[in-house]
Amino acid sequence: MRSALAGNLGRLRLARGLSLRELSATTGVSKALLSQIERAEANPTVEVLVRVAEALDTSSAELLRRPLPRPEIVRAAELAVPDDEISVHLLFSSHEHGRTELYRTALPSRSRSQASTHGTGSVEYVMVVCGHVTLVADETPYPLAPGDAARFSGAVEHYYTTGAERAVTHSMLGYPRA
Repeated sequence: MRSALAGNLGRLRLARGLSLRELSATTGVSKALLSQIERAEANPTVEVLVRVAEALDTSSAELLRRPLPRPEIVRAAELAVPDDEISVHLLFSSHEHGRTELYRTALPSRSRSQASTHGTGSVEYVMVVCGHVTLVADETPYPLAPGDAARFSGAVEHYYTTGAERAVTHSMLGYPRA
């Protein structure tokens, strides 16, 4: 955790063009302690972490975020379901810059997903992988073919329908930082 904090603090401080002395003056944290944190030699208190995060216009979570050690792979074969069932799989979720979720949805022929909304400030992105889908958002239909993508407010009621063929979509939901 110390090495993640050290790397993130140094990267963010330099990206904002701040010296240790300037960051110290802004936060009230000594230059010596900031230097020790950047060298992964100190364990700051939560109060210090919060003050530094605020000065760098970020969150404490972002300061402590560890990079992924390797790619996370979701194999399509692991998501196999019968052609006559609707399935939704959460592929990834993130809380780094607000919350983000990535889904793969399989829709059988002549089906309709549940109507949903995701809250004020949310944005949904959808891409049709195969088949034809109609996005119905706020009671307006938007036909989508394979490879088509859409972006829309997740706050409006919406659902997806299919025609004579099965369809697969990838959707991403973005939620505002609280």
